[in-house]
Amino acid sequence: MKVEDIMTSKVITVTENQTKEEAARLLAEHRISGLPVVNAHNGVIGVVTEYDIISKKGRTVGEIMSRGVISVTPDTDLEEVSYLLVHERIKRVPVLDQGRLVGIVSRADLVKEVAMHWVCPVCGETIRSERSPEQCPRCGTRNVPISSESASPGS
Repeated sequence: MKVEDIMTSKVITVTENQTKEEAARLLAEHRISGLPVVNAHNGVIGVVTEYDIISKKGRTVGEIMSRGVISVTPDTDLEEVSYLLVHERIKRVPVLDQGRLVGIVSRADLVKEVAMHWVCPVCGETIRSERSPEQCPRCGTRNVPISSESASPGS
């Protein structure tokens, strides 16, 4: 799967001229832990996180934000995003298309994807659904527990 399949497209952002308090309010109101900082062209110039708010001194977002942002594109594989989040010890990555912000992918998005991934143990069909399917759309088997674990068909 690709980033575009699971990314959040309606991204809440701030500018570097906004106050630290405005950023804190957005984080609290939307129950998120970080915000991309964008310029007038919707290009990402930084990220401001809960950590930045509570640990850094400064009045504006520009004074406390983290620069040198790691980003991905909509066609980046989810495995690569997982690797970045784990090995760079970050919680989110902005999604850029030709330098402009088009989405964001977080650890929570990847966890949700794992929770929505079901595999039929009879035929191996992969199903994406919030709930366990009543039957397999490929083989039609009913009352067969559909596992979220990858399985070889017929095993």
